[in-house]
Amino acid sequence: MFEEEAEVSGDEDESIFSQTKKRAGMDENSSMLPLMKELRRREEEDEMEFVTIVNAPTPKPWIPLRELKEHTPYPIIGAREQTNIHGRRVILKITNAGSKSTSEVYLPQQFASCISSEKIHQFNLKCKNFVMMVTHRSPNWSDIKIVKQ
Repeated sequence: MFEEEAEVSGDEDESIFSQTKKRAGMDENSSMLPLMKELRRREEEDEMEFVTIVNAPTPKPWIPLRELKEHTPYPIIGAREQTNIHGRRVILKITNAGSKSTSEVYLPQQFASCISSEKIHQFNLKCKNFVMMVTHRSPNWSDIKIVKQ
């Protein structure tokens, strides 16, 4: 049996290439170049889209009591309770004054201990007739009053 030995020559011409992926990517006239440029452009767009989404201001679904206008009636849409790592809270869903948008307002913590789930359910049955009014006593203390419309 004879084994065929591959010819080894050190005299190969370096300027003669087959159409390899490496060569195709570097050649200015290659059909791969526009595809590679498009891929890079899409990657940059994806990065910018992520940055744009993160940096875009988005309205928060709740509003602090201190940001509500004093002596302005805020129609109440409903009430609910929520329990999280900070404890149980009572939340009112209100219509923002002068607009059709809605927001949620966390009632002060003192109300969570005296308003039961049953009271929230009963309030929701007739809450459409009530508005909330806010009076600011200091930057960190606001009084609320719920009155019939």
